Amino acid sequence: MNIIFIRDVIISKTYHVNCEIQLVKALNRLGNKTKLIGIGDKNTFGEELILLKCPFDKRKYLLLKLLFFLPIYCINKKIDAVILDQHIIPATIFLLFIKRIFKIKVILDVRSIPVEMDLPWDYKISCQFARKFFDGVSYITPGTQFFIEDMLKSKFKKSTLFPSSVNPAIFYNGITNNIPLELKERTKKTINIFYHGSISPNRGINLILDALNQIKNKFSNILFISISDNNEFITEYCKKKKYNLSDNLLLIDIVPHEKLPSYINLADLCIVPLPKIYWWEISSPLKLMEYLAMEKTIILSDIKAHLDIVPRDSDFVKYFNPDKTDDLSQKIVDAISNLGLLKSNAWKGREIIKQKYTWDIQAKTIEDFVRKI
Repeated sequence: MNIIFIRDVIISKTYHVNCEIQLVKALNRLGNKTKLIGIGDKNTFGEELILLKCPFDKRKYLLLKLLFFLPIYCINKKIDAVILDQHIIPATIFLLFIKRIFKIKVILDVRSIPVEMDLPWDYKISCQFARKFFDGVSYITPGTQFFIEDMLKSKFKKSTLFPSSVNPAIFYNGITNNIPLELKERTKKTINIFYHGSISPNRGINLILDALNQIKNKFSNILFISISDNNEFITEYCKKKKYNLSDNLLLIDIVPHEKLPSYINLADLCIVPLPKIYWWEISSPLKLMEYLAMEKTIILSDIKAHLDIVPRDSDFVKYFNPDKTDDLSQKIVDAISNLGLLKSNAWKGREIIKQKYTWDIQAKTIEDFVRKI
């Protein structure tokens, strides 16, 4: 089948696009011809990616461009299925006029609900339009499905689920990829606590910093490694709280996706500290998948999104209550005290990934869904 995914994102500034590319490659390994369409001018990924320039950097002009581009492209390339996010829905009007003639299936893909913001005014209207005129929908989690169906008070004709996943051929324990020597030396004799990804007030990073400040005297060699494009949040938070953590922080800017596993490999403990907020409860946390694939000991907030993937009694994780003061610091101390035992069981995390959360598994789900519509 010929399939295109469309994302309303600037590829060079959207780091999770690397995962979309992995999904495209997985679909192609099944014998499909799949492409990802996004916004940008420089393609660093290869033939799986098609970049469109956004006229005048205005979304409305991009939608206007797609309005004409999509039907022409789909006819010329004999596209069987178009899978797109909510932002692209207004650009499908002309495509919907021809989809039955050319047997093109149009599918909405809901990867998340709007986070850290109110619902945009057009969100519900767009979803209602898609429910009426699209051929189906894919959701990232059952919770996301419930949210959309509850908002619309109705269901799509056809639906499927596929969660965040990881490529275990890229994320595996033991990979090094030429990490700078000075970084290796800096982390050789420390207890390394690791976090990577976006940082904002509602992602729980403050909980890690509070805990670090509480236990730094107990473990003088503890080091918090953060890989993010917003590490300024950490320095500003420490300044505001008057935390003297300069010797306990290693802040690194975003690294290429293919090198990220090498940095994760430096970790003794990985932390996913998401607070108990509805949009996180129904999410499918990519960072957790990557840590599991890397066979890492993990400390997790006890939100539903984490518990749905890793049972609470797993012997390689520690769960903490983000609403309970000092609980994270206590769990870190407990994990460090039992680090050897926890690490010896961490291989079980990779087994979870291999059984349920690889892009090859999700690609088969999508392929079967498109065929059945």
